[in-house]
Amino acid sequence: MGLGTIIADIGIIIKSALSDFVELIKSNTKIAMIIVGAFLVIIFLLLVLAVVSHTSSRSEQADTADLSSDSNAANEALFNETRPESRFFLPYEPDFVPDVLLEREPRDGWTEEDARPFWTDPLQGNERFWRRRIESGIDSLLEHVP
Repeated sequence: MGLGTIIADIGIIIKSALSDFVELIKSNTKIAMIIVGAFLVIIFLLLVLAVVSHTSSRSEQADTADLSSDSNAANEALFNETRPESRFFLPYEPDFVPDVLLEREPRDGWTEEDARPFWTDPLQGNERFWRRRIESGIDSLLEHVP
């Protein structure tokens, strides 16, 4: 099977597909006309959109031409300004995690003076609350005892 036979087969396939398509259009002319009309409407709307967008860009250019030459020069300088790389790329970070730096040596034990700022007596002013809570905890434990 050579290249010539493949091309000849493609030609036959295309001819048969076109003839089938023509027969389909002849048998369903109303549907074919509706489809063609819809495509024409879409193409017309796209052309109108292209014309409107083109004229609006022209009017914007005319508006900017009316501005003074100082503002045009400032705008051109702003658009032509090159951005430094530091605004686009993250700064370099090392590939290692540094060791933990302790502010002071850890303690082996705490004295009473060291713990005093962190300790509050739970019974001071709340003795009734804690007594009720302890009694309810004991009661709930004893209820489950057989």
